[in-house]
Amino acid sequence: MKKTVKSRLIAVHGDKVLVLKKVGEPLRYTLPGGAKKGKEAPEETLLREVGEEIKLKLSGTQIEFLYAQNKKNKEGRRLKHYFLTELQPDPIKVREKDKFEAVLWLSWKEALPFMDKMDRKAVRTHFKGTEKKTNKADGHKIPPRIAM
Repeated sequence: MKKTVKSRLIAVHGDKVLVLKKVGEPLRYTLPGGAKKGKEAPEETLLREVGEEIKLKLSGTQIEFLYAQNKKNKEGRRLKHYFLTELQPDPIKVREKDKFEAVLWLSWKEALPFMDKMDRKAVRTHFKGTEKKTNKADGHKIPPRIAM
């Protein structure tokens, strides 16, 4: 059984998430990141892959581990590690133009329908978690003991 290990970056600014628009049809978005090489740690994989795909240089101190997802199907097992960072929504350029058309800052709700199931779940999990801790009426944070 084949095992694939990947790391993905959820870069956010407010309610926006950084996505890569894949080349071709239909419209598809993905999060920056990619597959592990050799004995890389998940963080090392993420930093290398983000640097290869887009013109964004991050350090290990700028990312925070969010969680990992494990999915098993007939092709094998996929493990994805998700990391979070907050960035300014500056324009970022694509390096791997054969794979990606553009780097976009989109509302997370706008991007979700065009992402794969695992990335969709990770983005939704992050943003739904932040929504629960915010009082929608005045935008102030609710104390954690009440938000639970």
